[in-house]
Amino acid sequence: MALAKGRFRFLIAAIGFAAFLAMNSFSLWGFSDLPQRAFGTDTSGYWTIPLQLSNVATFLLYCIGSRIVPHLTNRIPFPEAVLLISCGMILLLGFFLSSNLPLLVAAGILVGAGTTCCFICWEHVFSFGSPRQGEHRIIAGSAASILAFALLFSFGDGTLLFSVALLAFVNLALLYASLAAERRNLEEEPSAAPFKPATLSDLKTRFGKPLLCIVMIGIISPVLGGAALPQPLALEESCLLVLSANLLSALILGIIWFVFRRKTSISRTYVILFPLLVTALLLLPFIAAPFRIIIIFIGSFSFTFFSIIMMVWCITAAKQWHMGLTGVYALFGGVTYGSRMVGLWLASAISGSSLSQETQIFASVAILLYGCSLVMFVLARKGAEKTASDTSAATPSGTDVLREVCQQLVEEYGLSPRQSEVLDLLVHGYDVPSTAKKLFISENTVRTHMKKIYTLMDVHSKQEIIDAVNERCGERCGHERPNS
Repeated sequence: MALAKGRFRFLIAAIGFAAFLAMNSFSLWGFSDLPQRAFGTDTSGYWTIPLQLSNVATFLLYCIGSRIVPHLTNRIPFPEAVLLISCGMILLLGFFLSSNLPLLVAAGILVGAGTTCCFICWEHVFSFGSPRQGEHRIIAGSAASILAFALLFSFGDGTLLFSVALLAFVNLALLYASLAAERRNLEEEPSAAPFKPATLSDLKTRFGKPLLCIVMIGIISPVLGGAALPQPLALEESCLLVLSANLLSALILGIIWFVFRRKTSISRTYVILFPLLVTALLLLPFIAAPFRIIIIFIGSFSFTFFSIIMMVWCITAAKQWHMGLTGVYALFGGVTYGSRMVGLWLASAISGSSLSQETQIFASVAILLYGCSLVMFVLARKGAEKTASDTSAATPSGTDVLREVCQQLVEEYGLSPRQSEVLDLLVHGYDVPSTAKKLFISENTVRTHMKKIYTLMDVHSKQEIIDAVNERCGERCGHERPNS
């Protein structure tokens, strides 16, 4: 029964997130020709620009609010999502019936803000349970988006609004179902409660490098697209591009997470992808126009790939550092889509200049190469400083390492104080009767805590916990810290 319920929660989360991604194709990314088909070339900007500005502004509002009034902004904004998107769709319908431009602008503002609330809600859904469960749902939703995209384009231009509204409804309905299915987790998980807000010191020491990487990736994708092909792609080409980026990102991350069982981080991913980005930039001026779609794909893939990693990283960071998930994700989401807006503006400014196309390409390449190299320099410099500091320190003892690893697991998986005590005794070799005597509780209570720990850590036995602890101890002693 429990297995069936788990599969049901997985299914509704994956399908709901897929519908949400497809709905966003209408507004935030990928399909430059879609608003034109729906609204006309002269009016599409009245939808796209207010929506994107509202999306970024709402992210930043939640980010700032999480510091000022954390008890209000660290909650899950599902009612706000329903209200904003529903009202936005009604106003959008009103525009189609009346061609009143203020209605289109207002609809863009409301849908943009509602989209942000949905992003935050889905992030909370993925935070329930173990990190591996969240990764499964994100990967499945990204891969299943191909079906939602097919729905979006199964209708003609005249019924496009209907397909978008249908996707929005499916997104909200399954989001509600996912939240309702996890209501017990919501009440019991410590990570669902407000924690300390991020400080200026956190922005510098913990978030600085990841944010810098996100800014560069957000800018590079639209600028690459604008430099490679000044004219927008056809709708079918844009569809194929976004679908391919989603599927390839899901495939690669699935292999990394579930085959090789490796952790990912934003800054480490940037370091690995840096040679690919630089190669694409250097080859851009020498590739014939028909083949430049490969360069555009690299930019789109990089943005999609980093967006998924960013979602997972924010969940881990919020649990590890006892911060409210809403505030952490709002910060990174705002920077992600804000930097993309900057990239779109920069691409438009370059393409709208009086420079020749060749000069525009070389200017774009120069700007992006400088930006990518600057970010890489900062990462390498800080990494060197950290390495020097680590090597100069005394090697920690086995006991210290074990204690640190156990504390890391407690923070990462949101274990309660009592569950933390049980975990500590388990990894030190205590059995159920000995643990019960040590903590002055019954054996049944110990078994209940163990089952909860197994569920949160996505393991099935005491030995799997010990193996996970030993693996992390080995990484601490011989390799860099995870998620650095």
